[in-house]
Amino acid sequence: MAAIHPTARIAASRAGTAISRLLCGVPIALLAGCALDSEPATSQVASNSTVADYTSSGCSTSVVIGLSRQISDEIACEHPGGLTSFTPSGNLTVTNNSVLPYLAAGAKTDLIAEAASHSVQVNSAFRTIAQQYLLYRWYVNGRCGISAAATVGNSNHESGRAVDLANWSSVVTSMSAHGWKHDVPGDSVHFDHTSSPDIRGQDVMAFQKLWNRNHPADRIAEDGSYGPQTESRLKQSPATGFAIGASCTTQHAEVADVVSIDGPDSAPPATRTHFTLTIQNNGTTDWPGTAVLVAPANTQLHDDSWIDATQIATLGSDIVAGSMGEIAFDVMTPTTSDEMAVFEPLTLTDGTTTLGQVNLAVTVVPAAQGGGASDGSGTTGAPQSGDGGDTHDEYNQDITAGCNAGGTSGAGALVLALGLVLRRRRR
Repeated sequence: MAAIHPTARIAASRAGTAISRLLCGVPIALLAGCALDSEPATSQVASNSTVADYTSSGCSTSVVIGLSRQISDEIACEHPGGLTSFTPSGNLTVTNNSVLPYLAAGAKTDLIAEAASHSVQVNSAFRTIAQQYLLYRWYVNGRCGISAAATVGNSNHESGRAVDLANWSSVVTSMSAHGWKHDVPGDSVHFDHTSSPDIRGQDVMAFQKLWNRNHPADRIAEDGSYGPQTESRLKQSPATGFAIGASCTTQHAEVADVVSIDGPDSAPPATRTHFTLTIQNNGTTDWPGTAVLVAPANTQLHDDSWIDATQIATLGSDIVAGSMGEIAFDVMTPTTSDEMAVFEPLTLTDGTTTLGQVNLAVTVVPAAQGGGASDGSGTTGAPQSGDGGDTHDEYNQDITAGCNAGGTSGAGALVLALGLVLRRRRR
C-alpha cells in the first residue's frame, strides 16, 4: 500500500470566510457576508460532517469528540462540580481516542488518587448523547463488534460516574479502596463510583440548550427527554461542535483543541493505520502551514511516510486563529503478540515555539483477538469500537416519549452552522 501523503485543510480563510470571536472562551464563527478575495484558491467544504454522517462509517465515537466536549462543558456550566474534566498523564492514560475525559467531581478525584500509585488505563469514561447515539446505531446495524448497546439516555456511562479499565484485573482491590465498585456481573472492565450522583439525562438537556442557542428560529423543549425531535436535531448537528458553545467559560482551554479524530480505536500489530485530526486553533495567532506535528522521541507509531523519525507531517496550510483545520497522516502499529494500548502526546510546533499538544491513542490487538481498523487499509479482523462496552448496561426499549415540540425546521440556520468554506491558500 502506497503511503498517504500528509495533508492539512484550512477551516476558514484569512479574508472573510469565517470571522471568529470569543464569547466566554468559546469561538463563534460568523458566517454571514463571506466575500471571497481574488486570490486563486481551491475551495472545499470541511468540518461540516453531521452526527448522522457517521452512522454507517467508522467505529470510533472520537469523530464527535468536539460536540461531546461542548455538551460536557454545558453540563458543567449548569451544574458546577457535577462534571469535571481530567487530563491523561503519568499513570493515568487512555486506550483510544473515543475516551471523553470527564467524570463527576468525586469520581475524578478518586480516579486520580488511584493513578497516584497504580497504572490506570481507561477504555471509556463519561459518554454523551452524541456518542451513545452512534454506538446504538452501530449496534442496530450490526457494526463495530458491539453485542449490545443502551438506548440514548440510558447508558451507565452517561451517568458521569462510570469507567471501563483495560487493566481492570490488576486494580480491582485498589479501585475499591478509592470508592469504585466492581459489581456488574459479566462486565469485568466496568467500575461505578456509586457515591457520586447519577447525572443521566443531563447530557440530553445540555444538547437541547446548545441546539437552541445556535438555532433560535428552531427551538425545541429543554426538558432532558430524548424524543423524536431531539434525535432529529442531533442527527443534523455538526460533529465538531456548534459555532456557539457552552454558556460559561469552558473547562478545557487547550490552544490546540482536537474536535474530531477520524480513525480506528484499535488496529492489528504491524499495520499501517490512517488518522485525520480536525484541530481548532484557540490561540490568538495564526499557525503557519509549515508547522509540524511531532511524536515523542520514543514513539511506537513511526511510519515510513513521516518526514523523519519523529516529525509526522506539516499542516500544509495556515490555520487562522479561531478557526479549524485538518491534518491527515499514517501510523504504523508496533509488533506485539499481546493486546497493547499505545498513548502518545503529539506536539504541534513551528520549529521554535510549541503551538499546542494533542494526544493520540490506539489499542493494538492481534487479529486473533478481533483487532481491526475502521478504514480497512491493510488490516484484518472486524473493526471494533473501543467505547462500545455496554453489554450489561441498563438499556431499555427505544424511547418515544418527550416530543420536544419545536418551531420550524431551521434548515437555513443549519446551512449556516455547517457551511464553513475551507480554502487552501496559494503557497
